[in-house]
Amino acid sequence: MSEPSENVQCPCGRIVEDPEEYKVLYLKRELKEIDVLCPNDSCYLRELGYVKFDLKEGEAKFKEASFYPPFVTWNAGRVGSEEAEKLLKSHLKQIAKRIDWKRLSKQKE
Repeated sequence: MSEPSENVQCPCGRIVEDPEEYKVLYLKRELKEIDVLCPNDSCYLRELGYVKFDLKEGEAKFKEASFYPPFVTWNAGRVGSEEAEKLLKSHLKQIAKRIDWKRLSKQKE
């Protein structure tokens, strides 16, 4: 079992041990944005971050990804800002890897 400091936690109390646990939702098509949601269905924050992309020459290209300040601040307070930054960046990279970029490329601009 991993140390508690190695896990990310949502302010709702839900511990996220694996980036695969986040839910991703492609709702904001016109903004070319994918929402990153808390795995806890009853979370009061619900949306923890986003992944933005561009459509260029028929291909979806990663633009940026970020977690929102309440989620970042909560984790920085728990494990320290350097550790939180490292953990959250790692989680964002894993989330971006599991997005079906080819499927997004098929969307009309």
